[in-house]
Amino acid sequence: MEKLTVKLTNIQQNFGAKEILNIEELSVYENDRIGIIGGNGQGKSTLLKIIHGDLIPEGEVQRETEFNYYPQIAELDELFNIDSLDWELVSQFAIPKNNVQTLSGGEESKFRLAQLLSVYQMGLLLDEPTTHLDQESIKKLVEELRYYYGTLLFVSHDRYFLNQLANKIWEVQDGKVVEYEGNYDSYKQQKELEYIENERATENYLQEKKRLETAITKKKEQAEKASKVSNKKKQQNIRPDRLASSKQKDTVQKNMQKTAKSMEARLSKLQEVTPNEKQQEIAFPSPKSVEIHNKFPIRGENLHLVAGNKILLDKVDFQFSLGKKIAIVGENGIGKSTLLDYIVNNNEGIILSPKVVFSVYRQMDYKLFGDETILSFLMKHTEYPESLVRSILNNLNFAQFEVSKPLSGLSGGEATRLSIALLFARPSNVLVLDEPTNFIDLKTTEALEKLIAGYEGTVLLTSHDPYFVEKVADEVYEFKEQQLRMISKEEI
Repeated sequence: MEKLTVKLTNIQQNFGAKEILNIEELSVYENDRIGIIGGNGQGKSTLLKIIHGDLIPEGEVQRETEFNYYPQIAELDELFNIDSLDWELVSQFAIPKNNVQTLSGGEESKFRLAQLLSVYQMGLLLDEPTTHLDQESIKKLVEELRYYYGTLLFVSHDRYFLNQLANKIWEVQDGKVVEYEGNYDSYKQQKELEYIENERATENYLQEKKRLETAITKKKEQAEKASKVSNKKKQQNIRPDRLASSKQKDTVQKNMQKTAKSMEARLSKLQEVTPNEKQQEIAFPSPKSVEIHNKFPIRGENLHLVAGNKILLDKVDFQFSLGKKIAIVGENGIGKSTLLDYIVNNNEGIILSPKVVFSVYRQMDYKLFGDETILSFLMKHTEYPESLVRSILNNLNFAQFEVSKPLSGLSGGEATRLSIALLFARPSNVLVLDEPTNFIDLKTTEALEKLIAGYEGTVLLTSHDPYFVEKVADEVYEFKEQQLRMISKEEI
């Protein structure tokens, strides 16, 4: 029999007037490996804090084991678990043994993970553990967790990480948690089946509703007609032998009315089905202002790229083709972001077509203030028609009523989605995206993939997400050992 480790019963967690979680019952068992997914702000981190005991909600939390906890954001304490620190794991994560104040974001994350994993507990809670990690470090973390025997719950937007480790998926949405068996790919298959079944149920509901409404209208018309005939006969001098006929018509009329009322009752009890949300198709026009015909709009010739005293690229040549989606991959701190900035700034060794127009995405690199609406803000930065701008917002999961929301009222997740919308709303022929999947949820990542697929210009991006690269990239370049070389997707 499975051993219970955590049980949540009648959980309610509110922040002010906003309900975050409302869970009737949820159980976790020994050796469960549960990946927790959902949109930004849906309550995933809150759920982990409740399980760990950092938040005390209404309801009952039954804990049968102790949990180690890795919060998404925390100050690095270099003395935490220092006596138990697994230095072999520190070495495997390639964490430099210098002052912790000099560690990069990725190195700091790896050091915090090493500290946590150096002390064993039967329960482990991880909140976005792959954030800032390069692909090699993610693979090492996956291998380390494969040998973890206990209960593992983790929040993640990384599809590779979810597929490698999860045997269950918890989807957190609108305060509820729905459990799916299997990893992320299995979850997606189940969601697609749900979508198909809901399409069928919606079609059946609409057909039955239309059939009943038509039948009710017809019966009422027949009853009305029978009533007029009956009243007309009553006003005439009716012979005794025709009186029975008139009464019979009254009975027919009453039966028709009764049938109509019966069908109305069935119509009122008909289970309404909420139709699937339909995304508007994106078809980017090609404004004359950004037309470009150069076969290789971006080239590097004998490029020597330096950051401080560190040589990043040494005498490198490359040419990026017009209209290609190009991913640049490599370890943390190797210089990918520096190269993108170098290209955008058209520095020495970079040769750009005179007609290149960049649109650049950097994670939350501007603040949004004021009462201007989302739609009016985007319309000020675009040559595209309003219908296309609305389609972009629709694909990024902004409801029609939300486009009138003021900028000052946006959440962090909404502001991130708006910054992506702005990227595509600006007329351009080259998109530059530096780690665009950091901090965005899976739904937004998949929306971004669709927008990139519909964009006809050239795309340069960096990413540690192999699923994202596999989905969007035509060509992949590896940044390694001061060189930039094209590799196959299988080598990622």
